[in-house]
Amino acid sequence: MTDIAGLTYYELDFNADGTLSSDGGLPAAVQAGGIQDVYVLSHGWNNGVDSARSLYQAMFTLLAGMIPDKLGSSCAVGIIWPSLLFPNDDPATAQPIPSTGQQISAAIAPAFPAQQQNVATLGQLLDQRPQDAAALEQFHTLASGLVTTLPLAPEDSGQAAAITGDTAAVFGNAAAMSKTPGSNAEGLPNPFSGLWNGAEEVLRSMSYYEMKNRAGVIGQSGLGPMLGKLAAAAPGIRVHLMGHSFGARLVSYSLSGLPQAATGANSPVKTLHLIQGAFSHFAFAAPVPDPLVLGPGALSAFIHNVNGPLLCTFSAADRAVGWWYPAASMLAHQDTEAAADLTYQWGGMGHDGYQQPSPGGIQIPLAAQGTEYGFQPGLFYLLDSNAVIKADQSQFSGAHSDIRHPEVVWPVVDASR
Repeated sequence: MTDIAGLTYYELDFNADGTLSSDGGLPAAVQAGGIQDVYVLSHGWNNGVDSARSLYQAMFTLLAGMIPDKLGSSCAVGIIWPSLLFPNDDPATAQPIPSTGQQISAAIAPAFPAQQQNVATLGQLLDQRPQDAAALEQFHTLASGLVTTLPLAPEDSGQAAAITGDTAAVFGNAAAMSKTPGSNAEGLPNPFSGLWNGAEEVLRSMSYYEMKNRAGVIGQSGLGPMLGKLAAAAPGIRVHLMGHSFGARLVSYSLSGLPQAATGANSPVKTLHLIQGAFSHFAFAAPVPDPLVLGPGALSAFIHNVNGPLLCTFSAADRAVGWWYPAASMLAHQDTEAAADLTYQWGGMGHDGYQQPSPGGIQIPLAAQGTEYGFQPGLFYLLDSNAVIKADQSQFSGAHSDIRHPEVVWPVVDASR
């Protein structure tokens, strides 16, 4: 337990499989009584615990200033889970220098403790870039092997095509996404150079694909059951879930891990606030409003596990969700007639918000602190954040992490009132 701007703060630390590493004293504090509102926030991709805590310090400081009359009956909870930030994607680096293969492998190794040798080999191959098709095949196999957590939703499985597809096709498609043009010292055409650029993009994609899948498992198997225990220990407790990037997926999947009876008024979850969510915008849809996507959204059966409004921010300046997320999934269906179909089929929450069947969600501008939104329980709200989440912080992710604003935090406070 610690304190952030007068708001009591706890941490829940989860392992990759959703098992709890540390409860930070939260269950005991809740059982002792006096806590009415629990504000939970999960980071997405990041480069370590310090990065996650920096985010929590900033966001919960803003939150504390908005609830001065409720500090004594509220607490903040930060989720710590094994994620990663790929080199050169860090918004803190204004002008990133291209990383070597060795630097990339060192950066992602902590997220894959059981595959240290394979990760090292991937780094060596990126540095050596052998002019050899067999080496590309080896790289493809090793990179695909990083994905050990099964996807929980069919609408999120587009990236799986990069695992099963032909190496040349996969790397060629990825090379088109790469920010590094393929060339050699003599300026002559060299197909291997372009394919190795694609290989690096595939490694990024597979790394993040594993993180996305992992976030869902941790939410379902870790956070959801924990929230159920808190509610059992303190009936009437009010939980407000917030998540950024893959963390939005984590808190969303916690709904599927709640006790079966935790629906409607019996659910402790009173608010769901997804901040630039890096997962399918069809996750809560039933039916999915796209004929190319079969079946209902994976979380559509758990809408009633939120006894309050379902909120999300979206911004066209978020390049990670608006460009990379669908582009990494395009191999799954290349027979569609228009690029717009592909970007919609594989679109992310942070790009255009909840995509629900008619009449859809309610789209409103993200507003200043103090605004009364008039949120209603059970409705989907798409918060147009283009005027706020707009700073181009990274060549790869754009404004994806430009979220430390009072306007981003205020909706969950207004909803909790």
